[in-house]
Parts: sequence; C-alpha cells; structure tokens
Amino acid sequence: MTRRFSLGDAADRKVVVFEIQGRSLAVTRVRPDGSSDRRARELPSEAAAAAAADKLAAELLAHGYREHAARQSRPAARPAPRPTAVPSAPEPDPRGLFDDLETVEASSAPLPRLAPAPPASDSGAAVKKKKKTGKKKRKAARNPDALDKRVLVAVAAVGLLIIGGAGYMAYDMFLKPASIVGIWKGSMVEHEIGHSLTHTAYSLTLDAAKTASMTINEQNLGAGGYHVKGDRLTLKFKDEDGREFERRYKFKLGRAVLSLIDPDSNTLLVDLVRQFHEPESAAASKAKAAADAKDLADDGDRIADPVADKALASVELSAKDGAFRLRHPPGWEAKTGGKADNTYSYILLDKGAAKITVYADVTGSLVSGSDSTNPGDFEEGSPFAPVQKAHEHYVKTGVGELDGYREAAPGVFKDSGFGEGRIAVFTASAGLFGGKYKGYHATVLNRDRRISVLAYGPAEDFPKLRATYLAVCRSLSP
Repeated sequence: MTRRFSLGDAADRKVVVFEIQGRSLAVTRVRPDGSSDRRARELPSEAAAAAAADKLAAELLAHGYREHAARQSRPAARPAPRPTAVPSAPEPDPRGLFDDLETVEASSAPLPRLAPAPPASDSGAAVKKKKKTGKKKRKAARNPDALDKRVLVAVAAVGLLIIGGAGYMAYDMFLKPASIVGIWKGSMVEHEIGHSLTHTAYSLTLDAAKTASMTINEQNLGAGGYHVKGDRLTLKFKDEDGREFERRYKFKLGRAVLSLIDPDSNTLLVDLVRQFHEPESAAASKAKAAADAKDLADDGDRIADPVADKALASVELSAKDGAFRLRHPPGWEAKTGGKADNTYSYILLDKGAAKITVYADVTGSLVSGSDSTNPGDFEEGSPFAPVQKAHEHYVKTGVGELDGYREAAPGVFKDSGFGEGRIAVFTASAGLFGGKYKGYHATVLNRDRRISVLAYGPAEDFPKLRATYLAVCRSLSP
C-alpha cells in the first residue's frame, strides 16, 4: 500500500511517500530542489508496520502536510513503481531511517486516522481568492500616484480659496467703485494771523436709504436725508422746531477719504476718513431706539411718601466732611470717606449686587457755575439751569467705572432737602457674563458742591429695588 503526502505550492513543494509491504515500511522524501532520499525498515509484524505508518502520517498532518488518496501497491512479484512526482535518484543508505522515531510494538493499537483534507477544488478557490487580494494590494503599492493625486487636489482647492479671497480683497480695495455711503469722521484746524487756532470736528453718516446725520463740534444737526448730483452733496435736516434747512457741499470722493469743499469759495473745509463699519439702516436705528427706550423705561410713579420712605431707609448717616446726610436701609454695608481739604467726600452703600454710591465734589459745582449763579434765575426744568449742566457733566466724566453706560433724558427731582435736582434712569454693562445693571442717577447742588447719586443693581431686580433707591435719593439733606 502506498500513501502520499505533500506540503506547499508547486515551486516549493515537499513530498513524502510511504510504501507498506507486509512488515516492511519504506519512506521516500522529495525536497523542493528535486533531491530525495529513501529509507526502509523491517518491523516485527504487518500491524506494527501499519501503526508506524499511521504515527508518521499523524505527525506530517500536524505539520501542515496534506494526504492524497491512498492506493494499493502492485503484486509482490513485480517491484512497486515509484511515484511519478518523485524524480529518480540513487537510493541512499537506508540505515538510520527511523532513528528519530520510536519503534511501534505489534501490540500497540493503530493510531486513528485524521479527517480527510478539504477537496482540492475548495482549497484552490481560497488560494485563488488570496492571490487576487494580494494582487490588489500589490497593485496599490505599485501605483502610489492615486494618493498623490488626492493630495494635489486638496492643495489645489486650498490654493483656489486663498487666491479667491485675495482677489476679492483686491477688488474691494482697488477695483470696486468708491461709494459715498458710510460713516465719515475728520477735523480741520484753521489758523489766521492775529487769531487763535480754530478746531472743527465733523462726523457724517450716509446710508444706502438716503438717510443722513451730521455732527459738528459734538453738536448734532439732526437726522435727515441727502442728495448727490455730480460733485454736489446736499444735506437736508430738521431743527428742534421742525423747520427744514439745507447744507450744500462740493465733494471729492476717494475710497477712504471724502473731501468736503465750500462750493462758493472752493475752499477745503475738511477731509473725512471712512470708518471701518457700515452705518446702521433707518430700520435698524429705529429698532435700536425702541430697545433703548424699553430698557430705560421707569414703570411706576415717583410720588414721594415720607412714611413709606422712612420705613425703607431708616438708618441715618452723614458724610465724613458733613457735606450731606442721608438715610439708608438697615442691613446694608456703609462706608464713608473723603479728602482732607474738604473738596471731595463720599458714602458707599451695598447689599449683595445692589449698590448706592453718593459723591460730593467741588469740580461739578465749578463746572455748572452753581457757586456764582442763583438757581432762581431759571425756570423749573430749564436745560440751562446749573443743576442740568452738573448732571450732564457727570454723565460724561463720572461714570467711567460703568461700561456701556446709557441714560434716559433727565427729569426734575424736587423731593430732597437740596431743592430742584435732576434724576434719570440708566443702564450699564455688568461685565462679560454678568448681564445688565439698571438704576437711577440723581444730581443736586448746594452752594459749593455737586452731589451725585448712582443707585443701581441687576436689571432684573430694578422693579423691587426702585422704591429703596428713590427713598435714599429723597433722604438727601444738608
């Protein structure tokens, strides 16, 4: 009987052939290079020879060999032919054929056969599939141009974006037609021999809806419209009485500069520089004004009730230099101080996020002229009264610690011990993440001091704190 085993593909295939004849077992090994050797041995019995062959077969199968269909050898009278796959070679010395194997006794039970190998066709399909996969990988490895093309496409796309952005910037800066629409600001300093220098500051806003506004030396000429014809600019405004008036200019327009020229004398009045933000549309301005009016609204009356005021603010406190006195709510932390020359004093009150600060300073009194003017010379609520000037001056100079400060038009305040004053609702920013503040700004005057009150806290707390703020303001007295 002959049993044939093989390992590997055709190029590196190893072949082992068993020949069993009675008690004789011969093993022929063929190497990939074509060389071979053959060893034979006589076993004690035919069963021993078969058991030894089975053991060798099991070891070969464990090492990955595949057994081909067994076949019976030819009759003993004729020599058994060698397998056709084994090249002929001179038989080597058979000694030591099974030196690495133990002799299997006749009484040893034959080893069980392993399951037959999968059909050759299935194995071939698996090998073919692996070969195809390997071919694809090798093809991708041999063709790196595909990855290079993707990288080039991405780089080209980024390059196009950069070129497009640069092109748009170049068009906007150099090729786009100049537009008079925008916010323009500038100033002119004039000097004549024998006269002092004259400085005039201009601010002009022109939007696409033909709406115009103009400020000269911080004096707002009002809102109106404008018309452009050739190199002439006509501005139309309304004054406080509703009367219309016009301003006409000859202009020269550049991308960043708008020159206003007197059309009669052809004299340059000012070069205005374009600001880097677009003017608000009329609709946006109205919406903003409506939002401001809502924020600065003061719901509720300001009628004084001395009994209610004293119930809210019952603790009396005087400034360090005696410039003023007030009452504050119990439980509020209070602090007072001032300068040694008696030109400035303060009282600070706070409870949590709510604060009331009261300052008495001589500067505001001097600016307003209260030390040399009789307040009785002005009608009640007059915009020219010293207390009005003192109030407006503090809005410009005294609230720097409050960001985004905005104030409503001040009203008459007559409930303190200092006579006619001014009071207004204001809002300010409470920081990047702190929301808004809302409160009152009140101003009163004595003979040599301006007394300013800022009573405020979180905007959402204003409805419940407004009565307390007003009670403190009304408690002011010499």
